[in-house]
Amino acid sequence: MKSYSFRLAALLPALLFAGCAIRTETRTVYVAPVGRLVVAQDSGATFQTISAALDSARDGDTVFVMPGEYREVVKIVKLRHITLLGASPAATAIDAGDEYSAIELRTDSNRISGLTIRGADSHGIWVRDGQQFIDHCLIVGNGDRGIYLSSMAGRAFAAITHCTVTDNGEVGIHAARDDSNTVITDCIITFNPRGVVTDQPEGNIVLRRNCMFGNGIDFDRVAPGDSNIVDDPRFIDRQNGDFRLKKGSHCIGAGSGGTNLGAF
Repeated sequence: MKSYSFRLAALLPALLFAGCAIRTETRTVYVAPVGRLVVAQDSGATFQTISAALDSARDGDTVFVMPGEYREVVKIVKLRHITLLGASPAATAIDAGDEYSAIELRTDSNRISGLTIRGADSHGIWVRDGQQFIDHCLIVGNGDRGIYLSSMAGRAFAAITHCTVTDNGEVGIHAARDDSNTVITDCIITFNPRGVVTDQPEGNIVLRRNCMFGNGIDFDRVAPGDSNIVDDPRFIDRQNGDFRLKKGSHCIGAGSGGTNLGAF
């Protein structure tokens, strides 16, 4: 699928260095992990939890998360410019286990990529301050918001691209500030009571080439633009958690550079 090709081309150098599993249409390639901060569930791994790796991280580090389900809450509240990179959203998941949020971000310029993020009582990703970068993530089954860009503790913005944000309890993506620094592109936002929401309806949030479907309200106080698709993305098996795209989906090849919309 084209989005996997895009992701592979963009992340291959980092993945080869890190030893992550690269998931393609036909096979999974494993490379021996050699990065400084590699999280794996193997009993011999230096870091078996993401939180433990972050405790040893420095500003600017990349934390590579090998395939598996990590039942923990991840907080980046002091470090800056951290990249949290999973093998792929099909292989690596963070499950909050009904804690308030799965990932909490308070510092600037962090990147979250290649993960499934689920199981939070409230927010899948809670951005409390700073501008963040979120890409190639499946954000599903959180009790309130998939992604919440808050304004209570600071100024929270994000560039969100190639994410599938679906089946969250209240909102797919909620941006407290209506600001052009929040840019949402090439995403699939579906089956949430509200799709994309802002608290300040001035139409400044940028939305390009997204697929909206099955939300109670697709655009809540957000200007819909003219490049977004309102159509069924045709997931392979939504009921059983397979959010890849069926052949013939309008989301295939509809993204920037002919990539697929969404995380897959």
